[in-house]
Amino acid sequence: MPAHAQPSSRIPQRPHVVFIMGAGRSGSTVLDLFLGQHPLVQSVGELCNFVHDGWIERRLCSCGQRVPECELWSRVTELWKKRSQVDLEAYEELRNRVEERRSVLWQMFSRPSPEQVQLGKDVRGNFLTYAQWTAGLYQAICEVTEKIVVVDSSKNPARGLALVLMAERLDLIDLHLVHLVRDVRGFAWSVKKSFRSDEQAGVAHDIRGLPVWRSALAWTFVNSMADLVRRRHETSRSLLVRYEDFVSEPTPVVLQLAGFIAIPPGPWVELLHSDRPIEPGHIVAGNRLRMQRHIRLRPDVEWQSKLSFAEKMVIWLLAGWKARSYGYHYRPAASELDQPVGMTSPPTGHPLAGPHFLASHDRQSTGSSPVSESAQP
Repeated sequence: MPAHAQPSSRIPQRPHVVFIMGAGRSGSTVLDLFLGQHPLVQSVGELCNFVHDGWIERRLCSCGQRVPECELWSRVTELWKKRSQVDLEAYEELRNRVEERRSVLWQMFSRPSPEQVQLGKDVRGNFLTYAQWTAGLYQAICEVTEKIVVVDSSKNPARGLALVLMAERLDLIDLHLVHLVRDVRGFAWSVKKSFRSDEQAGVAHDIRGLPVWRSALAWTFVNSMADLVRRRHETSRSLLVRYEDFVSEPTPVVLQLAGFIAIPPGPWVELLHSDRPIEPGHIVAGNRLRMQRHIRLRPDVEWQSKLSFAEKMVIWLLAGWKARSYGYHYRPAASELDQPVGMTSPPTGHPLAGPHFLASHDRQSTGSSPVSESAQP
């Protein structure tokens, strides 16, 4: 649909946003991509990084084009600018202030109205400006793609709280929150890995791994903030999903998500029972998985054999109390144990690749070092 065309009659006046919230390395990109396989849903990845990564840094869309050269994102940006009169640099400055400063986060929790959230005198605009421009971006995506739901996997609880204010206090969007959580030990193992910069593989810069004690504390803090944000939103519009449940027994989770979002589950269920891989679409930022051409999924339980006993103990001592609140146990259930050596697909569910995310054509190359092989998780 041309950027100047009238929106389809099925596009809601308020954009319907599904926001995936939680710690990084928890499967948000693959959940985003999976939801985007539905004909009514547009997955966009980490939309918080759209301006900085896409237009300032000119990084790659998952379609393989630079974001300014991608037809979809060019049309979205043109319509966004026309409708909202947005200045990209001013928007990025506002977004950074709202979503990255803890002082603003505490204000959003404590102030009775969004108008009272102070961003500082040195920034162009205020919280209302940020909110209107952000809602305008979601609306432009809906109109250009002619989809009724936008999935944003930015994860940051501060952005999630800002969206709650936009939905409940300003009536700018229709918001559903999905808090995605992963076993803290799987998160710690993933964050412990290092990766070299490889833009074609979706790694924008060198990533140095973190010690497990730091990742355990980070996981606890982020998920605690996500819990607080979830409690601020309507109970019927907030949902907790465990990564392990989604990748091991996806059908019940998919049916739950369909009822939660209020769209027919048929296309997702059909995908689960087919050999068709997940297509990457137009993801502007997120896990390096987004740059793979054909994506398949299976549970990642590599941490069980890769983390030392001491590392597991440290992680559980620091974060076990929080992990138990999500139903995790120190000794994993039988369904969460490693698959037998040589098994190339999970016993149940859609055959998605592991050991976390992996292109289907690379499924036999999981033995490489993550430092020397940037396509590995």
